This record gives sequence, C-alpha cells and structure tokens, in this order.
Amino acid sequence: MSSPIQIQAVDRTEQLLSQVQTACEKQQSLAVQGNGSKLFLIHPLSGECLSTASHQGIVNYFPSELTITVRSGTLLSELKEVLKEQGQMLAFEPPGFSPNATIGGTIAAGLSGPSRPFSGSARDFVLGCKIINGRGELLQFGGEVMKNVAGYDLSRLIAGSYGSLGVILEVSLKLLPLVPKQQSLRFSLQPDKFSHQIQSLLMSGQPVNAACYLDGQAYIRLGGSEQGVASSYQEISQTVSVQKAQLQDVDSSFWSELNVQQLPFFDHSQPLWRLSMPPIPKKTGTDAAAQFLTAEDRQLIDWGGALCWLYSNQPADKIRQYAQSQGGHAQLFRVNEMHNERLNSVPKQQPLSPVMLKIHQQIKSAIDPHRILNQGCIYPEL
Repeated sequence: MSSPIQIQAVDRTEQLLSQVQTACEKQQSLAVQGNGSKLFLIHPLSGECLSTASHQGIVNYFPSELTITVRSGTLLSELKEVLKEQGQMLAFEPPGFSPNATIGGTIAAGLSGPSRPFSGSARDFVLGCKIINGRGELLQFGGEVMKNVAGYDLSRLIAGSYGSLGVILEVSLKLLPLVPKQQSLRFSLQPDKFSHQIQSLLMSGQPVNAACYLDGQAYIRLGGSEQGVASSYQEISQTVSVQKAQLQDVDSSFWSELNVQQLPFFDHSQPLWRLSMPPIPKKTGTDAAAQFLTAEDRQLIDWGGALCWLYSNQPADKIRQYAQSQGGHAQLFRVNEMHNERLNSVPKQQPLSPVMLKIHQQIKSAIDPHRILNQGCIYPEL
C-alpha cells in the first residue's frame, strides 16, 4: 500500500467525548451539529450545543487506493479542493448549501447531488466511521478499504441519521477519479416521456451521469472519455433530430446551481417539498400527477425521474398521500418564513409505519438509550 498523504489536523476527540459523557451522566440533551448549515432540514434541537466544527483535518489519504479518512469538522469545500489536486472527487456530488458546510454534516444528512442515481448515494461511499454514541463510548466501524466489510452496514446507517445515532468524529470514504470529459445538453420533451427516455439511453450504454426535467426541457449530462462522450453526443443528437426537437448545449454550471438550489426555479415563496419516488412511475403515474398538481404548483424532476422538487401550498397530507401512492415518500425540505406558523407542526419527514417506527426505536435505544443526541430531530418519537 502506498504512503498516505498526511495533512495537519486538529483533534478535539477528548473534548467532545468528555462533553458527551457528562451529558450522559446527567441525562441532559445535546444539540449535535457542525456549522449548522443544514439545520433547516430537521426539527429544532434542544439542549447544550455540541459542535464538531473545530474537529478538523484529513487523517489519512491514499490516492492510489481511492480512499480518504477525514475528521467531521473539515469544510466540504476544502476537502473537494484537496481531492481535485489529486484528480479525484466525491462521486455522490454532495451539495453544501453554505461555504461553511462540513463533511460530517454532509454525511449526517445523507446528501447527494445530481449523479446520485448513476454513481451512488453518500451512504454507498461510506467505508467506515468513528463516532461517540449516546452511552459516551468511542466506537469505530468499518475500515478504509472496500474489502474490509466489518461493521460496514452500521457505518452506512450513520449516513442520514442527522446526529441522532452518534457524534461523527471521522468518516472514511471511497473516492473516484475525476471524469475526463463532461458535456451537457438539453432538448424539448413531453414530461411523460422523460423517465423512459433516460432509461432508454442507459440501456443503450450512453454515459449519462445526470438528468433532470424542467419547463418542458430535458437536461442531460454525459461523462466519460473524450471519444465516448463525443460519440454519445452524436447518437443522442440523431435521436433528438428524429423527434424533431432542437438540441442545445448547456453550461456545466447548470448542474452546480441545481445542486445547491441556485437556479431561478428555486426562487419561490411556496414551501419546497422533496418527493423521492421510483424513476419509472406506475402506469397511472402520469394521470395521477396531472390530477394531483394544481396551476400554482411548480416542479423540477431530477435523478432521471426519481426525485421531484415541488413548490406547493397543498396540504401536507395530500402531498404525502400522492408520493406514497407512487411508491415513494415526501420530505418538507424548505419553508419560507411566511409559512412557518402554518407548517410548524408538520413533520419534516414522511411519518413511519408502525413496523418501521419500532425498528428505528430499537436502534435508537441500543445506541442512545437516554436519548440525549438530537432527540426528535427527525421523528418526534425518537
């Protein structure tokens, strides 16, 4: 194994461990966070603030092995720059939403970008982690290489737990090389044909690594070798020509603006919902969507059809019933201040079924028996 790149790090393990142990002894709640850039995703936290923001630095980085271990308070932007210098990247394209976003908060929120359905999610790239659980114990799961699967599933369970299962100290991640060539394009398409069009491109071997639909236009990003992308672009151009639609090139900044919600679409005052559903809707999906959406609703379809960003003032129950009818779920993602009071009591996440709630409660009790870590941040019952 090649020698790792060592970068100076600030280790706050002992201070953080002491804070959790004290809270555990007193059975007092802790509000676990990094720099707080993603607090809008969860319910308000209570208790003493425990911030991992100063627990920074890269512990181990093996470029030849495509793995890295990094402390949770390390800024996401700084980590990306280090990887870029080595010609590598976080393949799940995590959105920062803020210059102060940390890698710990990113993993805790389980955030992934446009490449999610084509490359994998944040959870898929977690090899291992070091955490402090609700018992005040220092635990380490997984490892730094893909072949080390000891504790692998529990490491991945931390992704998307929003700090409710442990204080993330370190996370080991699998990396991928930077894509040599990327090219983006768009063309007009009927909304009911979008998901099938993307599936058709993937089945034919086209190197699609991002695809979304907005205002009657299908946006596609191709990634791979120079020759492969050029060939794919030519094939898609011929297909689009048969459909009598005009093909247009798109600047790569479109995807970064989509990822951090800076496109004009996201400049809206209505509540923003995130609907996660199967990429290919049910047979009645198109009719159901047409019947569900109102004239005031606005939607952007991402992830090749598997993710819908929806601005709507419709009742939360109706939105969630629609998502569930299509085999998915709905998250209340952002709320404008003018809607805060009306939606204050609405759960951020789709309520769990009794069976799933019991499983979640059992996991929470095993790792955080006194419920001191981010209590109720995702579900009130946890």
